[in-house]
Amino acid sequence: MDMKHKKFFAITVCSLLLFTVYFYRDPDRPITKGNNIILSPADGTIEYINFYKSGNPEVFKDGNCYVVNVSKYFPNGCYVIGIFMSPLDVHVNRAPIGGDVVYIKHINGAFYPAFLSGVQKINERNIVIIKNGSEYVGVVQIAGFVARRCWLKIHEGEHVDMGERIGMIKLGSQTALIIPSDYNLKVKVGEKLYAGESIVAIKKGENN
Repeated sequence: MDMKHKKFFAITVCSLLLFTVYFYRDPDRPITKGNNIILSPADGTIEYINFYKSGNPEVFKDGNCYVVNVSKYFPNGCYVIGIFMSPLDVHVNRAPIGGDVVYIKHINGAFYPAFLSGVQKINERNIVIIKNGSEYVGVVQIAGFVARRCWLKIHEGEHVDMGERIGMIKLGSQTALIIPSDYNLKVKVGEKLYAGESIVAIKKGENN
């Protein structure tokens, strides 16, 4: 290998190492405090906001749709907010509320690019439900074309604090947030969110 190729190889290796360090960063950040609020579980941009209600044919047309798996926790319906995490975003997921982890399920699936429409129904994913009092909030880690590993550090029966680190998805991916219908959404499609900082929803009747 001549000097020119050695230099190119060295630059490539250093660039990959620097990107890896950058990608796996896990910065501390101030967690937003408040009662009856739901925080973003991920850094990223909102790709979609959908509303599902039990008995709605749209929910049940795909047996792999994760809303089917958790519909019993949301008898009055729920909002599902999809957050696309680019390779430049911090990929650590945080708890949107404090409470007890009552449900975790891993679903095998495909590995289509996370930014494509409908991947939340067919890609591999982890579903987490957290209970606070009588309310349930869900977080779904969705694998992508490159990000084929969704990692959780929590287990059923554990308690998590709002904003606590709960897991990570590698490289480009998507995280979905499931919110009960008795909350007012404070975000819109295209908005940039930050895990543990951005308020996504406030319970109806509250003035937080």
